[in-house]
Amino acid sequence: MSTPEKHPLADYVRILARGKNASRSMTRDEALFTMQQLLSEDARPEQLGAILMLLRVKEETAEELAGFASAIDQAWPDTVNNIDLVWPSYAGKRRQPFWCLLSALLLEQMGYRILFHGSLAHTEGRIYLHEVFNQLGLHELESVNQLGNTDLPPISYLPCQALNPKLQDWLGLKAILGVRSPINTVLKTIAPDGIPSVQGIFHPNYAEVHVGAAQLNQSDMLVIKGEGGEFEVNPERTCRAKYHLGDLSGELVLPNSQSHYADKPDGISPKLLVDAWSGQLQSEYVTEAVIRTAALALVAIRKQPDQLENCLEE
Repeated sequence: MSTPEKHPLADYVRILARGKNASRSMTRDEALFTMQQLLSEDARPEQLGAILMLLRVKEETAEELAGFASAIDQAWPDTVNNIDLVWPSYAGKRRQPFWCLLSALLLEQMGYRILFHGSLAHTEGRIYLHEVFNQLGLHELESVNQLGNTDLPPISYLPCQALNPKLQDWLGLKAILGVRSPINTVLKTIAPDGIPSVQGIFHPNYAEVHVGAAQLNQSDMLVIKGEGGEFEVNPERTCRAKYHLGDLSGELVLPNSQSHYADKPDGISPKLLVDAWSGQLQSEYVTEAVIRTAALALVAIRKQPDQLENCLEE
């Protein structure tokens, strides 16, 4: 009987799986190769499951996140010059509507062009941005090749499966594995080369990893612990935004003006967005959430962290 041929990914699984004392984290280049292999047709499902869960247990490093993101970013077109900001949306909402969409509309009125990208629904009880785009009749792209169109609407949504169908399949593994995988984190960090992104997270400790990955990949970004895990400021909490913009990394702080808003809406219906935008819904909570989120996004677009106060006033 012949010996089975060693798979190219075997040694990379072994990096993570050699036990408590011999295992280690991947370098950026090792993570880059691993993700390239996983995105190819050569990887085995056993390898995918092993790598995702081993990373889940130990938690991914900035080097691993940078390598994975860099591999996925190769799916973007070579040149994307009609977008000012990339806005990932993967967590979904379960308490509040996507007020951040109104923030994007404010930026559109200022002449900026924004690309949202995200996931199809994968967790029960949440509404996802693609559902909001569908219900409100906003523009959803079918292919990354549409990003080069001269008639691209100023606000568009790209499902991650348009980059690679495997990405959406991997997000759906939560129903099989029982927990979210590092893919949820990685997809929040992807963007075409040279375009800044804003990123929302659940756990504040992950912010440093996101910033570290941006430094390694020389990408521009701003990340916050957002409402529901999305990039959206909750004005009832102090917001700490960490960033890597240009050659600078640091932190911006938006103190909460009050800890409770009596007029905070209840529910996640997209109709609340329509009512707020038209003026039928008057809410100080909504106003503060929309303006503060837009201001931080504007900081990312302009790559001017020292201009936060000016952006709030605009």
